[in-house]
Amino acid sequence: MAAREPTTTDDEVRALLKRVRLVELRTRKTVNAAGQGAYHSRFKGRGMAFSESRAYAPGDDPRHIDWNATARRLHEESADGAGLFVKQFVEERELTLILAVDLSGSMSAGTRQKKRQVAAEAAALLAFSALRNNDKVGLLLFTDQVELLVRPKKGRAHVLRCVREVLATRPAGKGTDLAAACEVATHLSKQRAIVALVTDLAETRADGLRAGPLARAAQGAASLGATERPLKVLARRHDLLVVEVEDALDLELPDAGLVAVVDPETGRRALVDTGAAPVRAAYRERMKAERLRVRAALDRLGVDRVVVSERESSAALVRFLRRRKRVAA
Repeated sequence: MAAREPTTTDDEVRALLKRVRLVELRTRKTVNAAGQGAYHSRFKGRGMAFSESRAYAPGDDPRHIDWNATARRLHEESADGAGLFVKQFVEERELTLILAVDLSGSMSAGTRQKKRQVAAEAAALLAFSALRNNDKVGLLLFTDQVELLVRPKKGRAHVLRCVREVLATRPAGKGTDLAAACEVATHLSKQRAIVALVTDLAETRADGLRAGPLARAAQGAASLGATERPLKVLARRHDLLVVEVEDALDLELPDAGLVAVVDPETGRRALVDTGAAPVRAAYRERMKAERLRVRAALDRLGVDRVVVSERESSAALVRFLRRRKRVAA
């Protein structure tokens, strides 16, 4: 069970509210300038709601046959298909945004700014964009377990609560279980929703080893592995966007000599000679290979992906939202 960071004093409460307010100011400015219109353009038409049934016509998609309505009109059936009814759908004006945010140990790391702060700003930009579109926003915080679940609702107060929870929730777990998070997110909305999976894609494996920045230097590139099937199911049911939170250390080791490092999720310790050029080169190549592998896997599943970092979080998301949405094959 997740817990809030201690806020027993007025100073601590004020500090938390200040952090939330700063995130709101940064992201709302971007949304007001460009993000909301881009958000609506990117996702409009992705949700379809049942309107009514009508008589089947040649050329209609058989997948849309309304078998219940057809059964009630069995006496009208004929060889040419008369008596069959199909469902008509209309575009839903209101969408639901589910923010699935990774709070594992690796998200507390960062070169200048914690990945968790970057994740909060990315989530806030999407949430305030949804708010301006009068959409519902829900929140799933996860590690290797579900830390917090906030059902989708509308309103500024609700969006601020979601941002506050991303910043203030102290997770009980340290590892990452992306597969379980995908399974939970799949069932959060009965209607098709937008699901933003905000994560650094570093996952603790069953053997306790991890495909994160530290473990990868010795164990090689990661793959989607057991996460692929739940991710595929989630992407089929909802409009999935993977927001990958990236830090400079995920790309390249600094030249800092012999460094003692601790994996934030597994607690494993190791000595890494970052002063050795071959070590840094090997790490850099493995990170590059991993990014290409993950990108290829997500492309194969038809999942959109955008990378955010401390250098550019809001800007990267706005560029993504402005791109023309993909045309289904």
